[in-house]
Amino acid sequence: MGKDSNKVVMVVIVVMVVMVVMVVSATFITFIPNKNTIMSILVGSFRQSFAQMSVPAKLLLLVILVLFFALLGSFVAVLLAIPLYHNDLGTLYQIIENPDSEHIGVIKFFQIIQTIFLFIIPGVLTAWLFSENAIQFLKFNRKVSWITLLLVLISIFSAVPMLNMITSWNSQLDLPAWLGGLERRMLAMEESAAILTQLFLESGDLWVLTLNILMIAILPAVGEELMFRGVIQRLFSDWTRNAHAGIIITALLFSFIHFQFYGFLPRFLLGLYFGYLMWWTGSLWIPIAAHFINNGMAVVYYHFSAKPVGSSTLDTVGTDGNGNFIVYLSVFLTCLIAGIIYLYEKREQVSRD
Repeated sequence: MGKDSNKVVMVVIVVMVVMVVMVVSATFITFIPNKNTIMSILVGSFRQSFAQMSVPAKLLLLVILVLFFALLGSFVAVLLAIPLYHNDLGTLYQIIENPDSEHIGVIKFFQIIQTIFLFIIPGVLTAWLFSENAIQFLKFNRKVSWITLLLVLISIFSAVPMLNMITSWNSQLDLPAWLGGLERRMLAMEESAAILTQLFLESGDLWVLTLNILMIAILPAVGEELMFRGVIQRLFSDWTRNAHAGIIITALLFSFIHFQFYGFLPRFLLGLYFGYLMWWTGSLWIPIAAHFINNGMAVVYYHFSAKPVGSSTLDTVGTDGNGNFIVYLSVFLTCLIAGIIYLYEKREQVSRD
């Protein structure tokens, strides 16, 4: 991606970030109830009507909002991409369907807008509709412990060999002959995802690295955790009246929505871990941090690694012939650190009470 394309992408990123700030400001500040105005009474009644809906109705509304903003995001992306990249609609479609390094700036542009419109905006909006205080609903109000953050950082690194081994097992999935068509489609999706990931992570300078950290680490960490752990996990926990069920269902949806079925199990386990971090700490900032560390670690590593995705040490540690000890150590350390986080947060909660 040339410097001119980078500059265009960064301008669009700034515009989109400003848009998100405006949405958040309108959500958390502009509509703070004020009993002395008619507008505040109307807004309060409007929000209360959604807050009193049943959980299945809230989930249905969430699906409708996600679909609506996904379509709106696609429209906005196309509307902006045509003059910015000087391509017509047909050319943009071909670029998206057949990504290559020459047009990767366009793909990154669409990816950034998709994350904002698919996760961040509907997540913030539903939190505002379903509660009197969106910040408390999303659990953004809890102060974060630096000890917990450090333990989360260590746990994400320690889990790499274990997750690599599980990924290796998952990739050996062999469906029955009568599901051959499905298996071929799944393999095609995996190959497309691998090609796109490689194109995303190819970078030759600090500018591209910064863009990749924003696109692959920061925005997905905030957007996906806001949607899945902040909204969906809460709704399913309320519906089932069981925090464990809410965490498991959300982790399944989290892994499924990526549509990479040969990586379903490791992503499901990460979703479980993020969900329990949310439950143990009572703060959305912790799973956001864990998600950011997991994605950011890969972005930075591949920036400085000359090897392609899938063949580097980060991808193979724990899967080679001598990796059993490393995998066992990885499982032990990850579980140990997770247990320490649980006990530490439980003690902190008792001291606060």
